Amino acid sequence: MKRISIYITAVLICTSMLLPQSKEKDSRESLKKVSGITDRAAGTHNASNIGLFFENRGKLYPHSLTQGPSGEYPINSGFNYIYRLNPMIAFPNNVIQCRFTTDEEWEAAAGYNNKDSAMIAFSDKSYTWPASGWPVKDASGNPVVKSDQDSYCVYNDSANTKQVMGIQVNQTGYAYGISFAKNMIFFKYDVINKSQNTYNGMYFNMYVDLDVGDASGGAQEFKDDKWGLDTTRNMAYMYDSKGFSTDWNSKTGYMGVSFIKTPLVGGKELGMTDSHYMVYNNDVDVDTIQYGVISSSSSLYNSSLSSMYFHVPSSQNIHFDDPSTIASSGGDLLYNAGSGPYTIKPNDTLSFYVALIAGDDLAGLQDAQLQAQKTCAANFELPKAPNRPALGGSAGNKKAILYWDNSSELSVDAFSGETDFEGYRVYKSKDRGLTWEKLADYDVVNSIGSNTGLQYTLIDTAVINGIEYWYSITAYDRGSADVSSLESAIGTNLQVKNTVSITPRSDAIGRDPVSTASVTHYGTGTSNYTLAVDPIDSDSLAGNSYNAGFSYVIKKEQGNLKTTVTMTITDTASLKPYKYGFEFKSATSIDVVNLTTGATIGKAGSNYPTGGRTFTFSSEGFNVKFTDASTATADERPETGDFVTISFSVNVVKNNSDTIAAARPIAIGQKLALTDGVLFTLTPPELIKDVSRVGGTENINVAFSVSNIASIINQTYIVSTTGYGINGAGEGFVKLSVKSAAGDSITTADSVYNQGTISFKGLTGLVTFNAKKPPQSSNMFSVETVKPVLPGIRDKYAFTIQGSKIDKAKQKSSMNKIRVVPNPYVVSSKYETELGELRLEPLRQIQFTNLPAECTIYIFTVAADLVKTLHHSSNNGTEVWDLRTESGREIAPGVYIYSVKSQDMQYTERFAVIK
Repeated sequence: MKRISIYITAVLICTSMLLPQSKEKDSRESLKKVSGITDRAAGTHNASNIGLFFENRGKLYPHSLTQGPSGEYPINSGFNYIYRLNPMIAFPNNVIQCRFTTDEEWEAAAGYNNKDSAMIAFSDKSYTWPASGWPVKDASGNPVVKSDQDSYCVYNDSANTKQVMGIQVNQTGYAYGISFAKNMIFFKYDVINKSQNTYNGMYFNMYVDLDVGDASGGAQEFKDDKWGLDTTRNMAYMYDSKGFSTDWNSKTGYMGVSFIKTPLVGGKELGMTDSHYMVYNNDVDVDTIQYGVISSSSSLYNSSLSSMYFHVPSSQNIHFDDPSTIASSGGDLLYNAGSGPYTIKPNDTLSFYVALIAGDDLAGLQDAQLQAQKTCAANFELPKAPNRPALGGSAGNKKAILYWDNSSELSVDAFSGETDFEGYRVYKSKDRGLTWEKLADYDVVNSIGSNTGLQYTLIDTAVINGIEYWYSITAYDRGSADVSSLESAIGTNLQVKNTVSITPRSDAIGRDPVSTASVTHYGTGTSNYTLAVDPIDSDSLAGNSYNAGFSYVIKKEQGNLKTTVTMTITDTASLKPYKYGFEFKSATSIDVVNLTTGATIGKAGSNYPTGGRTFTFSSEGFNVKFTDASTATADERPETGDFVTISFSVNVVKNNSDTIAAARPIAIGQKLALTDGVLFTLTPPELIKDVSRVGGTENINVAFSVSNIASIINQTYIVSTTGYGINGAGEGFVKLSVKSAAGDSITTADSVYNQGTISFKGLTGLVTFNAKKPPQSSNMFSVETVKPVLPGIRDKYAFTIQGSKIDKAKQKSSMNKIRVVPNPYVVSSKYETELGELRLEPLRQIQFTNLPAECTIYIFTVAADLVKTLHHSSNNGTEVWDLRTESGREIAPGVYIYSVKSQDMQYTERFAVIK
C-alpha cells in the first residue's frame, strides 16, 4: 500500500540522515566527501503560489508535512500535490538518484550555505548564506538575485552505490510573487563533470510522483490520478480523474513539470525527449530498468517487462507514452520525463531549466507554462514591483494596529531606472493566508489613481477578540505604456517582512497601557503645532527617548534624468512644511507647483537652458538648482514627463544614537510610524481656544466654527446682544456687535434670527434662541482664537515613552469582569483552528478574558480536584486553555470551577463543557 510505505520510508530516511553511508572509492572519484551528512540542509520556497520544501540532495519534497509543504497549491491551502519529485542523472548502468531511500546517491556539498542554520541558502534569508555571502555572483563578484526568492545548493554523487562518477549538480531555484509568474517554481540544474572521464548517453530526468487530491489517512485519492503529455510544450503533468477530492472537499487542479531550456545538441535544443508513466508498484530500484525507461531503450521495450513501462500504440515511436491508454478511472501513477542523450566531457557543464507549474485547470497549467517560457527568455529578469514594505502590528482590544515603513518608496526599477512607486495596499486574511480581502489603498497624490494620499498606519476594528487574523501590505508602481502596474507579492508566510499575524485580545484589568511621558517643543522655531505621539502597547518601548527635527528631501519621482538637484534655504521664516513638484513639460520647459496647496508658483515656460538652471522662490524661502550631467545621454537629460519633488521631511533619533527615520516625507496631519511601533502626527493647535459666556443669563447661545483659517489671528473677541425685535410674522431677532478685547469694533449685525449666523475674522458664529421670545441686550460671549504657526526646520520636538502601570484599586474593582468564553463550551469554539492534513480535528480551546496582567488561574472539578493551573503574565487580559489536564489528557464533559488569584485579590466562578 502506498500510504503505508510513507511511514516506512520516513524511518529509513531518518536513519540515513544519522549514519553516513560507507562505500568503495574508485580512482575516478575527484569529489571527496569531506563533511558527510553535516552539510545536509533543507528549505522552503514560499514566495510564489506553490509551497515546496526540498533538500540539498536532489529531493524536492519533505519526508512529512511537519517539515513543510509538498507542492502545496494554492499556497496555504493545505492541498499538497507532490508525493515524490526527484531530479536524476542517468547513465547506462548507473542512474544517480535519491528517490530510493535504501541507496540515496546524491550527497550535499560543503560551503554553499551557513552550516549552522541547517538551511539551504535563500536570497531573502541572509542568515542562510555562507560566510562569503550570497553564493551566486557575477564576474565582478557582485551578488546576482533574479527572483523574489532565489535558492542555491550544490550536491554530488559521492554517495553513488554503483560507482562514483564525479558528477556535481549546482541547483538554483527561482520563485516569483508577481501575479503572472506566481504559479511556477524554476530550478536550474547545472550538471558538471568533475572527473577526468568523458561520459556518453547521459540523460537528465525528472521523476514525478504526484498524488492529486490525496491526504494521509484519507480516502486514498492517489488511486485515481491521470497523466497528461504535451510534447509541443515539453510538458508532462497529472490531474485527478474526477476533478474533485473527498479528502480536500474541493476541486482539484493540475500540476506538472516542463523542460523550459535544455543544452544544444547539433545546434538545437533537445527539450523533453522521453516520457513514460507507470503504476507505482512497478517502480523498482534497478539502474538498468530505470535507464531503460528514461532513455526509452529498445531492449527494455522488447523485453517481457515492456507492458509495465511502455504504453504506446505501436513501436514507431516508443519515446512517449500515450495518455489515452490510461483507464478513465485513473490509477496510482507516476511518470518520468527525460532529456537526452548527451555527452559530457571533463569540466563540462550542461544546464537544464525545469519549471514546476500548476493551474486550476488545463488552461491555467498551459498559461503557467507559457509564462515560464517568457520568464526564462527574459533570463529570469522580470520587471519588478517596488520592494515589499516592512509591516509591524500590535493587538488591541477589539482592534488590530498596523504600521509600516516607507522603504518601498525608495525602490528603483532596474528596467527603467526610475523610482516609480505609486502606492500601498493593505490586505487581511481570516484563514491564515489562504484568501485575502483588500482593506485599504493609499496612493500618491498625482495624475494617476485615486489620489487618496499616502498613509503609514491602519487600525482595523472589524475584528473579534481571540480570532487570529493575518495582514499583509504590498507596494505597487505606476506602470508604463509597456508594462502595466506591478504590485509586490502578498505575504504567503509569517517569515516575510510584509506579513504579520494579530489576535485581538481583551485588555488586562487595572492596567494603564504604555503611553507618552512628555512631549516638549524646543529649537528656535515658533510653531504652535504639537507632536501627538501614540506608541503601541509594548513595554519594550518604556524609557526610550526620541528627538525629532525637520529637513527637506529631494526625490526624482519620474524619469531617469541624470541631473543633480540641490536646494538652498534663503529665508527660514518664509519656509513652509510643503511638498513642491518640478515637472518638465519639455526638455526646455518646466513648471513648479506647490503640491500641498495646489498653487502654481512657477510656470516657467521655455526657459530651461541646456546644462541646467537655478530657480529662485523668495516667497517660499528657498532656491533650487538643476545641474545636468555633462556625460548624460539624450535619454538621461531632461525630457517631457520627468518629475522631481522636494518634500518637508522628519528625522528621528532614538536614545541619542539610533536614527530610525531619516529624511522621511511628512505632511501636516499625516500619521507616521517608526519601525519600533511609535506613531506620531503633527497636529495644529485648537484655533478656537476658548468660548465663554461673560454676561447675561438669557436663553441664547453662539456656537463658533472656523470658516477661513488664513484670517485667524491671536485675539479675544466679545460678542454682545445690543437689542432685539420681532418682525411682522411674529418672529424674533437680535442685534449683535463684535469687538476686540481692547474695545475696537469689528462688526455688527442688525437682525440675526434664530439659527442665523454672524461672520468675522475667519470665524462664523451660529446663533440660537427662542424665536418667540428673543433675548434682550447685555448677553455677552468671549471667544479666543489662536493663529496657527506652521512648523519648520528650526522647530524640534523631544518625547519619552513610559511603561505600563498597574492600578490596584481599579484592578480590584474590575475582578468581577473576568469571563470564560465560550461558556458553555459546546463541541467546539470559534477560536479553534483545525489541526491535521485532513482538517477534521480542531485544536480545542477556551479563553479566559479580562484577566489581570499577572495572575494564576486554578481550574477544579466540582469535587474540588485540581485539573489545571495556568500562569498568566502578559500585557493583555486573555489566556488560552486547550481543555487538557496537567498530564495532557482531554477533560471530560461537565461543570468546572475556576479561581483567578492576583496578589491579595481573588475571583471564583464556574463554566461548563459539553461535548
